[in-house]
Amino acid sequence: MFTVVIEHLEPCVNRWILKEYEYAMKIYRSRLLLTNVKDPRHAQVLSKYIPNISRESAVDILANVDNIIVLDPKAPIPLDASELKSAKYVVIGGIMGSHPPRGRTWIYITSKLRHAKARNIGPYQYTIAGVIYVLRKIEEGNSLSEIKFVYGLRYRKVFGDVELEIFLPYAFPVNDEGHIVLPEDYLDVVAEYVPIYEQRILRSRDDSICYNG
Repeated sequence: MFTVVIEHLEPCVNRWILKEYEYAMKIYRSRLLLTNVKDPRHAQVLSKYIPNISRESAVDILANVDNIIVLDPKAPIPLDASELKSAKYVVIGGIMGSHPPRGRTWIYITSKLRHAKARNIGPYQYTIAGVIYVLRKIEEGNSLSEIKFVYGLRYRKVFGDVELEIFLPYAFPVNDEGHIVLPEDYLDVVAEYVPIYEQRILRSRDDSICYNG
């Protein structure tokens, strides 16, 4: 069985990305490795959710390892279930997606692991949790064409007298029961985080840890 590697690439740890990582841990458990956790403050928080954490980058750890797959939206070839049977590692970028995508998985991982197979899971950008769900379904033998998804998710939440509307421009998997696959309380966490994120941008602050809870 392959190990799932998430390369931690966000400068700030927050409840949103913790929800993504928490879901990945729920699915892959001891087969999950979080790499590139260089900030001790990040490690302190993330170790509460994921026991297998490395300060080293996946690029360094896997430099001389064969049978690696990098899931990269820019990759020209879709992932096939048969490829996972011989894979030792599947690498995912631990990135909060931007819109439009900036190709950061290619910049920070794929371009530096030239011996790895770069594969996509469709034409749209997924969240980390979405990638994990799709990967698991493919590991179980499903083809990409069999995995349903919706593109774009709109969510409204009321804070006192203020109504906040959020649009998430990502692909979200849909399970066999027709429900969108999301980590628990995901949308509420996103709704609470967005105003905080926007305030930080306005203040031009460079906070490397913004975990609260």
